[in-house]
Amino acid sequence: MSKRPDSVARRCVVLELLAQREVLETDGEVPVPEREKARAAWCGRETDLGVGAEILPEERALLDRPVGSLSEDELDDVHGRGLGAAVLLWALGRVPARPSFADAEGVIGAHGLLGDGSIAKASAAVSSATLRPHGEIDATFRTYVHARGKAREVHEPERVFAGVAAHHLAWVLDDAMDFDDDLEP
Repeated sequence: MSKRPDSVARRCVVLELLAQREVLETDGEVPVPEREKARAAWCGRETDLGVGAEILPEERALLDRPVGSLSEDELDDVHGRGLGAAVLLWALGRVPARPSFADAEGVIGAHGLLGDGSIAKASAAVSSATLRPHGEIDATFRTYVHARGKAREVHEPERVFAGVAAHHLAWVLDDAMDFDDDLEP
């Protein structure tokens, strides 16, 4: 049995917040104090968005750290988690084609639940969320698992993305799976 659509949508919002956190950390055109102000404002809206309880402790730590303080490994972690939002957006039917590594960031920007930043619109999108049919999600999960095993290099971006995608779709498909459970290789 699959997760409930609103649960998937709330997890997606958390991952979108992490994707925004990455942008705030890496945007060299906006001064750090302005980026830090934006980070603090979004962190203060988690309750309004209804996702505060969905944020895992390690995600909370990443979101709460001041702009400019993430290590390269932490930034990689934020990036990988943020890319998962593209996969969940596809599972929620907000994206027509399953995303790849190359288009994941654009998918989040164009189809994300946070949209233009309106809390009311994001909340409405979460409460009205629907999932693609179970069979379609399962078939796509299997495609990503196959792609993960097919890549030549362990750290090849498409292989890494396929692993992220497979994990997220396994979570959607398995109502008993916790988000931070490991996906068997």
